[in-house]
Amino acid sequence: TPSPCPCPAARWRAHICRQLRRRDREQKQRFKTIINAYNQLLEKSNFLHHWREKCDPYLHPVSSPLPDAETTERIQLRYQEQLSKMQLTNGELAQTVWELNKKQRGKETELQDSHSRLEGVYQRLDTAKEEERRLRAQVLRLEEANLAVKEEYDRLQLRHHALEQQLRSLQQETDEQIQNLMQLKSAAAQRENLQIEKSPRSDHSKLLEDLATVSSLPIPDNMEFPAGPPEEARWDDSRRLKEHRSASFSNSSQHKFLKSVRGIFRMRSSASCSAIDCTPSGFFAFTRIPAQVRHSVTAHDGEVNTVKFSPNSKIVATGGSDRKVKLWEIVGGTLQIQKTLEGSNDGVTSIEFDPSGLHLLAGSYDNSARLWNLKDCELKHTLSGHGAKVTAAKFKFHLQEAVTGSHDRTLKIWDLNKPACVKSLQAPSRCSDLVCSNYLVISGHFDKKIRLWDTRLGMQTDAMALLDRVTSLDISLDRSQLLSCSRDDTLTVTDLRMNRLRQQLRAEGFKCGADWTKAIFSPDGNYAAAGSYDGSLYLWEVLTGSLVTSLSSQHRSSINGVSWSLSGEYVVSVDRTKTANLWTDY
Repeated sequence: TPSPCPCPAARWRAHICRQLRRRDREQKQRFKTIINAYNQLLEKSNFLHHWREKCDPYLHPVSSPLPDAETTERIQLRYQEQLSKMQLTNGELAQTVWELNKKQRGKETELQDSHSRLEGVYQRLDTAKEEERRLRAQVLRLEEANLAVKEEYDRLQLRHHALEQQLRSLQQETDEQIQNLMQLKSAAAQRENLQIEKSPRSDHSKLLEDLATVSSLPIPDNMEFPAGPPEEARWDDSRRLKEHRSASFSNSSQHKFLKSVRGIFRMRSSASCSAIDCTPSGFFAFTRIPAQVRHSVTAHDGEVNTVKFSPNSKIVATGGSDRKVKLWEIVGGTLQIQKTLEGSNDGVTSIEFDPSGLHLLAGSYDNSARLWNLKDCELKHTLSGHGAKVTAAKFKFHLQEAVTGSHDRTLKIWDLNKPACVKSLQAPSRCSDLVCSNYLVISGHFDKKIRLWDTRLGMQTDAMALLDRVTSLDISLDRSQLLSCSRDDTLTVTDLRMNRLRQQLRAEGFKCGADWTKAIFSPDGNYAAAGSYDGSLYLWEVLTGSLVTSLSSQHRSSINGVSWSLSGEYVVSVDRTKTANLWTDY
């Protein structure tokens, strides 16, 4: 091994020599087969040459020491031809070797490129493996965090169930206390009424005794009357008697009497709403069958969608596509406009008074519902959160809550004190209308079903199927009957206590005019009313299912809604041509 030389040229020469020797080894190894084949070909050529020399007939016999010139020339020509052929073959083989060398160099270049790409792939593979290890570690950390969150969720769920059970017990206890308080107030009112009635009765009986005593006394024959006209004397005596009685009554007795009467009326007015809406079975209304239109007005600037009477039967609220809610007062059998509630951004679809008559809730096409305070007619709350138009908005009884139904296939329960959505119920179909009864919510849907929901559990408890889309729902005051209207032109009465069909109401010529046509019960629950597509008002008897009357020629288009006053005296119907009609029985 030569010692290393510090000269750069010597190093390069040594490097070139090493590369040439390495190339010789590699090429020798690659072309060894061709070289061996070439050597074998040369050996065969030599063998043939010797064999031809021995076997060629043109050669002179061995005995002749020297061939002639002609034979030698032929042999040389033949060998030259063979040599030229062999040289040609050798050139072709050299060309083949050169082409193979060229292909080899190309393959080496491709191999180097492949090695470089393979190195890049290996690097990316190492990076991917490192990323995989990092992601696996992250997945493990997330699984541990998820497990901790799930455990926390389970604990919160158990706590929620416990608090919900506690809330139910408190609500039941509150309802019982409210019922007891109502009973105590009713008993106190009865005692006060008896006490108030007792004093006039005793005074009246005492007066009758005095009159009887006076009438039993004999009148002397020689009794003289004072001079003057007898009539004037009698009028003076009677005037003095009246003045004496009025003066004696106007002192403490009159004050106490008026104070008691005012207390009675204040107590009755404050308890009337709860007596009607909270315990409707105790409400008595004499239902009158409407016979004719007493008054007709153009209620809105567009289609009138809904109408509702207040609990005291004196105020009528209408809602239309002109984005307004109007309050009408019945004065002398006519509808007189009182207030206009504004604030809705689209047409009004539903109207509901609260049991006290002090608030009004309205649903709208702008995906929200609004609550107005009727003391000052100011907008109090806007309940927004639905993804489509709100078709129904109703108050819940005994609670400061409301329920809304929408075309976004949800029912939302709202706490009106916050206000905020406290629960959302997912339905399989769009909601067209709903009614409430304590913890029960009943909704009608476009998939031809009526669904019953328990708001305490937040789930559906039952469902009833109809033959077509449900357009409206109404519940009787005693909460025992449900009235539904559907697009197959049928009104269905369902017994909620037995949860079964009670009656189906049909009539020749009756046809629902829209997907929001409303049907209602009368205050006593004995009759049902609905408007038809041709502007006729139909009334049925619930018990027998027979048609009572059909009132036509009063509306020029389809009737959208009907409302019956709780007093049973009036009926108001609204249609698509801006008209509201007040019906009476005279």
